[in-house]
Amino acid sequence: MLHPIDRERQIIYCDRAIEVRPLGLREAGALFDAVRQSMQAISQWEAWCTPDYGLPDAKLFLQRAIEQWQVHAAYDFNIIDRTNGLVIGSVAVNQVSQLNQMANLGYWVREGYTGRGIAAVAARAAAAFAFAKTGLTRLEIVAQAGNLRSQRVAEKTGATLECLARNRLVFHGEPRDAKVFSLVPADLGRPVPVHD
Repeated sequence: MLHPIDRERQIIYCDRAIEVRPLGLREAGALFDAVRQSMQAISQWEAWCTPDYGLPDAKLFLQRAIEQWQVHAAYDFNIIDRTNGLVIGSVAVNQVSQLNQMANLGYWVREGYTGRGIAAVAARAAAAFAFAKTGLTRLEIVAQAGNLRSQRVAEKTGATLECLARNRLVFHGEPRDAKVFSLVPADLGRPVPVHD
C-alpha cells in the first residue's frame, strides 16, 4: 500500500559531500548544465541524451518527473554537490509496476565526478527510499552489455547480476543486449562489496 510522500521536504541522503533530493523545477538550469557537460558520456548509453538537448527539455523532464511522482509512477532525485550546490547527477526509480511491486533503478553522474562512488551511494539511497516508502520489493538495474561503468555501479550497490538478457533494451531504434541486476530489501542490509 502506497503512502502519501511529501516530495518537497524529502532529502533521502546527505553527507558532507553530497545530498540526494527530489527534483525541483527551479533546478532546470543546473540540470541542463550537468547534462550538457556530460553529453558525450551519457549519450553513449541513454537515448534521451542527444546533441540537441536543451533547457526546454530539462524543464519538460522536471515537470513530467513531478507529475509521475504524484501518481506513484516514478521517483526522480538530483544528486547535489553540497560544497557548491551543483547538480552532479541523477538517480531514479521508474517504470514502476505496482502489480509486481518492482521498478527500474537508473543513475548517471556528471563528468568530473565519476569514479568517486557517488552513483552507488545515491542508488542505494534511492533503493532504500523505494523499499521503505513505496511498497516495492524488487528493483532492477538494466545496463547495456557494453556499459561497464554502470555495471560496476550496480555491483557496488550490492545488486546481484541475474543474467545477460538478449534484446532487453532498444537504443535509437536498435535492440541491445543488457545485463540485468536486481536489488531486494535484504540486499541493503548486507555490506557493500569492496572492489579495487
